[in-house]
Amino acid sequence: MSTFVPSSHSNPGTSETLANDGFYPVLELAAFKADMALGNDNEATRLVALLRQAMIEINHDLASWRAGLTYTTLADVPAQLYDGLSEKVHLYRSAVFNRARALLISTRRDYDSTKSGRDKADTVELPADDYFQYSREALSRLMNRPRSVIELI
Repeated sequence: MSTFVPSSHSNPGTSETLANDGFYPVLELAAFKADMALGNDNEATRLVALLRQAMIEINHDLASWRAGLTYTTLADVPAQLYDGLSEKVHLYRSAVFNRARALLISTRRDYDSTKSGRDKADTVELPADDYFQYSREALSRLMNRPRSVIELI
């Protein structure tokens, strides 16, 4: 008789907190997984790598906006508080988490599956483009810019 003992995909050697540059908040893997409704079917090291990549991209996107500020942290920038946390911090986390989720989705299905399996996955999960859009919208709100820019061609 054999026994199957499931194991979690978490890696105890993986830091579950990502340090940021001091201005932007520290990010936690557990918060990312909870906010994005991710289970334990992804390796923690992979999620941390995607979060770090998204954090770097968002920080780069905010560089010119940040250059004009005199505050020491994002939480110090005047904004409405929600649950004791600055709106700017919420929007930053949303931008990073949605970008990381988009990166995860765009690289997740890298194996061949049946047509019915692909069709079911397509109906259950939002496309990566939707998460990229949510990330851009959070960035726009964080910087007090319009959600879209229309240019005449």
